[in-house]
Amino acid sequence: MLSLSKHCSFFLTADKNSGTSTGSGRAAFLSCLAALLLNPIPALADTLIDNVEGMTLDAAGKVQRFNALLISNDGRIEQVLQRRDKRPGKVDYRVDGKGQTLMPGFVDAHVDLTALGLAELLRKLPPGQKPPLTPRAEDRDAALAQAQLLLFSRGVTAVTDMGTTIEAWQSYRRAGDAGTLSLRIMAYAEGTEAMALIGGPGPTPWLYEDRLRLNGVVLRLDGSLNARTAALKAPYADAAGNSGGSLKIADIALRNTISRAGIDGFQVALQASGDRAVSTALSAIGELASTYKGDRRWRIEGADVIDPADLAKVSGITLSMRASSFAASLAMTEARLGPARLPSAYPWAGASIAGGKLAFGSHGEPPAPFEALAAANTRQDASGRPFGGWQPQHAVTREAALAALTSTAAWAGFAEGRFGRLEKGQRADFIMLDRDPMLASPTELRAMRVAQTWVGGRLVWQGKPE
Repeated sequence: MLSLSKHCSFFLTADKNSGTSTGSGRAAFLSCLAALLLNPIPALADTLIDNVEGMTLDAAGKVQRFNALLISNDGRIEQVLQRRDKRPGKVDYRVDGKGQTLMPGFVDAHVDLTALGLAELLRKLPPGQKPPLTPRAEDRDAALAQAQLLLFSRGVTAVTDMGTTIEAWQSYRRAGDAGTLSLRIMAYAEGTEAMALIGGPGPTPWLYEDRLRLNGVVLRLDGSLNARTAALKAPYADAAGNSGGSLKIADIALRNTISRAGIDGFQVALQASGDRAVSTALSAIGELASTYKGDRRWRIEGADVIDPADLAKVSGITLSMRASSFAASLAMTEARLGPARLPSAYPWAGASIAGGKLAFGSHGEPPAPFEALAAANTRQDASGRPFGGWQPQHAVTREAALAALTSTAAWAGFAEGRFGRLEKGQRADFIMLDRDPMLASPTELRAMRVAQTWVGGRLVWQGKPE
């Protein structure tokens, strides 16, 4: 019983130090514990997940099907089994998947993990209770627990934390040391000062069985289209004379800052939403890539608007873009850009065709990976509007969208071979669903709910029965 309790214990962190009386963490703990009592998974044991409709992407981005996974006692996939393959004669535990769909856990390519958790914590505060003006360490720890709960419930097993502070990093380390960190976090420091404080001479090693690593740094060039602070090449259509103002980092300072990170081997992510900011980011990368050679995996975060003339420059660069919430802001986008520039907005297919690496993230919105899958493939909102899709030439296949939410998002954070796909040697991070997302209609896809979430071969989320 003790090992089962420990298996689910990270859920309790949400209530332990938050000062709230919501009981959300305890409820999730009890749900997880109940699931394990019915289907107990030993902490260190070979486990066979059998009788599933399994799917993953191969190295070429093609869907591969299987019917069972054999997981070793270190939480890695030992064998991917087809229906014709003989099952191992002796394993410590067998789980009957009852024909459910099993697929890799989603990898969110851009989140602010602390902000996500604090917002969730605030939402669950009792009426009349005010949060502290400045989050305390215990608030951050409770926020991390809440963020894990939310992400697991949406099928997200790994995130790119874009803008990690030293305080956030310390919270992640406390959770890791206490054994309550189940989520996988690829961290990017908020500026070079935090980068040096956290990483010191270079990126950290992978910690806590591939659950935490500081990869690099994020440098912010502009703001958002909604606030008219995204840096555009021409003025906003609905604000004459305003093209988003000056970039947050001037050209020379930007190159010097990139160099400071590059010398020590930190990966650089440039946040750029408007086409002027994206163009500046591409020029800086193009100039410095010959100096800082090797596998740098340059990233641009946002890239909401890309001048067609700049698309040829994105080859080999990761474009961490948003798909799940783009449809909700189409009226705003049309007003800000005007008709002539609309083909340059959210150019997923155009960037991919030009050789860019697509990685989809929630970018400040609540995680909604199934919505992202549907929107990326249809360029429509939940009501099927507009008919035929908004700028449909930039729609991508469902396979490409799935890659942007799993394997490519992991690759962009130097995590390939560790997680993002279901193959021998990778971590057993997966979700169980009642239907196949590759075959579901867009409406069915958006309504899909996660039945179970597993990380490292362990059950970390159990959905409520329908």
